[in-house]
Amino acid sequence: MRFVLTIILCSFFTISVSAQHTNLFLGNNYSSNFNHLIYNDDYHTSVKPVIKSDLKFDIDSILELQAQSDYSNWYLRKIFSEHFILLEGEDYRVIASPIINFSKGKEFVDAKKTFTNTRGFIVEGNLGKKISFFSSFAENQSIFPNYIDAHIRDNRVVPGQGYARDFKETGFDYAMSSGYVSYRANKMFAVQFGHGKHFIGDGYRSLLLSDNSFNYPYLRLQTTFWKVQYTNLYTEFQDINYFLNNGLDNYDQMGYAKKYMSAHYLSINATKKLNISLFESVIWRMNHAPGNNGFDVNYLNPIAMLRPIEFSVNSPDNVLVGLNAKYKLPFSSYLYGQLVLDEFSLNDLKQNDGFWANKFGYQLGYKIFNSFGIENLTMQTEYNLVRPYTYAHHNPQQNYAHYNQPLAHPLGANFSEFVVMANYKYKRWQLDGKLIFVKYGDKVTGDDTSYGNDLYESTGTFEEPSGKVYEGRPSDFGIDMYQGNLTTVNIKIFNISYIVNPKTNLKINLGVTLRDFKNEDEELQTQFINFGIKSDLFNHYYDI
Repeated sequence: MRFVLTIILCSFFTISVSAQHTNLFLGNNYSSNFNHLIYNDDYHTSVKPVIKSDLKFDIDSILELQAQSDYSNWYLRKIFSEHFILLEGEDYRVIASPIINFSKGKEFVDAKKTFTNTRGFIVEGNLGKKISFFSSFAENQSIFPNYIDAHIRDNRVVPGQGYARDFKETGFDYAMSSGYVSYRANKMFAVQFGHGKHFIGDGYRSLLLSDNSFNYPYLRLQTTFWKVQYTNLYTEFQDINYFLNNGLDNYDQMGYAKKYMSAHYLSINATKKLNISLFESVIWRMNHAPGNNGFDVNYLNPIAMLRPIEFSVNSPDNVLVGLNAKYKLPFSSYLYGQLVLDEFSLNDLKQNDGFWANKFGYQLGYKIFNSFGIENLTMQTEYNLVRPYTYAHHNPQQNYAHYNQPLAHPLGANFSEFVVMANYKYKRWQLDGKLIFVKYGDKVTGDDTSYGNDLYESTGTFEEPSGKVYEGRPSDFGIDMYQGNLTTVNIKIFNISYIVNPKTNLKINLGVTLRDFKNEDEELQTQFINFGIKSDLFNHYYDI
């Protein structure tokens, strides 16, 4: 421990370092401009957002080439090729731009007109050689197609974008802000404190940690040396169900119930082609809940394994471990996968007795750049499966979720998913296609039993302080995939876009979504078309 502290302290006095310590945007569409450069080199790719100064190439230079124009008119340059504001001096650089999403659409099955009205901004800057900062804000009003509308009304949140307040009679009003400050002492050590999201993995989905849920405050410590990158992540999450579940919906304004996560992620480039990464996290609750022990400083240890700590203090906390792997193949392609373990019994797995506490999931995927020799054609296929009750907990306040949404896959648990995607760019034109086939076990109408899909249900019999009782699982053994209300979802999404300004990924977009939902209780079809102009910088997971 003394050795590690010495390294950290010494790193703060190292001078030679370049600027640009802001993050790449998490948006998959935005990062598609650079992914072929990142994944064909020896970068540690699985912790996102990637810090720009970790890269050997300059993001701004690539965007300059993509935005290249001969406009002499100031207004045309700002619209098509530049940030709206640029302040630059010897020791600083600050850019700012508006972000928008003005779109209209129609859902044909319900003959419902939709729209989105988003206004916001981004501000990004570098102060000297070691400090960078970022801030964004977006205010939104939307009317969504039928299936997203139903999801919001069930969960009270717009997927990944915050609390949904009523807007007129059929719409929602919601807002989201984010920001952070980065300090890079040297090439080895970086620290970032902010409010935002993270993604761990090399695929489209993540079974370890994704940007599916709402923003949260965090502290990120990143240490890079030799072939190793080690990341510490400390976060604060919120349970917006707690007061409602305890009959306190009109409580005095003291904020939502809090819980915390400490996570360690070790990424190793084992060979030039193989990367193996280990993940562990622990979630524990703090205030607003009786019987808690406050903030547990044991989990601040940056290098100790969390499972032995949790066991040594006799805690009821929720520990998760996982593995991420990536292997480079010829033709600018790679295989990737994940394994997540919540609880596990090898003996019961061998006996194939369906033990409920064998809570695990896995991911397998393949991605190729410049497919079939066609430049800028990227194709990807991915399979995800998660056993019932994975990420859930006996005490629902300690589940692996935040703000009424799972922290990993948006479907929670007790599901399988097959995804096929393609993306093609030609100059400023872009085509996207996505096929998703899902099967999961949902709740059974009139039955309070938890079948393992909803992370906010207890895995066992549990009573809230208010007296509300969770019935828990149906049995200890014989737990099967898709138990409960068998549900299938097929989604087809197609988009054609023209990129107006590469700097903010401002695009004119025409999109079509076809969705078929079916279970034992209902069938719901969605035929949705929309057209608009938007700044496509963040992921919005409407493919659920």
